[in-house]
Amino acid sequence: MQKTVIRPAGERDIPAIIALYRELDAAMVDLQPEFFCEAPREEAEISSAVKAQDADFLLAEQDGTPVGFALVTYAGWTPAYSCVLPHRYARLEDLVVGKAYRGRGIGGELLAAAKRWARNRRLEYVELQVLAQNEGAQHLYESQDFVEATKVMRCML
Repeated sequence: MQKTVIRPAGERDIPAIIALYRELDAAMVDLQPEFFCEAPREEAEISSAVKAQDADFLLAEQDGTPVGFALVTYAGWTPAYSCVLPHRYARLEDLVVGKAYRGRGIGGELLAAAKRWARNRRLEYVELQVLAQNEGAQHLYESQDFVEATKVMRCML
């Protein structure tokens, strides 16, 4: 089994991140074609996130080849409602493992890295959203101790 190295991405990694986003976007279109379309990711948008102080693209590599990433951000505090307890937390914005590298534990390694990223910042939890149709991702998240906390529902008009 090849060793996976996970590190914060830099500017030189932007083309690889864009290529991985193409795979993620295609999967989203397959799962919810009524809401997602394939559109080019802008280099400037990725560059901004790479440089951000409150976010990191955690890039997974095997033998120097980028095989996946997790984009984790500092989300801030829970809403300031009197009935909501205050918590500082991170958000897992995106996670993708290249199709050719799935089933090798890389997704779990990226999730562990995202949790470490949050712990190192003394955040209390990591939150994410996953498409209802993405059963594979749900299984991965559940295997890494993520639990359903809310449910988003939609009514088409």
